[in-house]
Amino acid sequence: MGRLALLLAVVLAAAACGGGSTETVTVTGAPPETHTNVVTVTLEPEPTASTSAPALKSPIFQMPSKNIGCATSEGVLVCDILSGLKPEPKQKCELDWTGMEMERLGPAQPRCAGDTAYVQSAPVLEYGTSWSRDGFTCVSQENGLRCRNEENRGFLLARTVWTQF
Repeated sequence: MGRLALLLAVVLAAAACGGGSTETVTVTGAPPETHTNVVTVTLEPEPTASTSAPALKSPIFQMPSKNIGCATSEGVLVCDILSGLKPEPKQKCELDWTGMEMERLGPAQPRCAGDTAYVQSAPVLEYGTSWSRDGFTCVSQENGLRCRNEENRGFLLARTVWTQF
């Protein structure tokens, strides 16, 4: 019975560490007449980050995919996508459709530029977390980046789609 108590203590200690899985531990005693005890412990998944608390305060960030990078300066947010803005806007662009931009007030718009706001060394905004600065809030999701300004106007930017709202 001492082995069972020790093993149960180890399993419960492991459960306190998280991990999001179910483990079944079988303990058998040494003598053949001892019965088998099965202890099942369900480990709760680790909590996920909430979008209610900003994860980064840096003026620049990039998505975990390394495909979208954003920067804010002087009341403007620029988010560029390395794979290109798809589908391309119908307006003419003398350079490249690099991403989206918006000011603190007013609508977002596609960005036609010869440079990029993407910085390889920028901190990563992990999926499920948010970024807020200078009147802008962006939420990183596996299906894209959603950003809003002070008027709650903004955009969704992803590999195969973009929208303004």
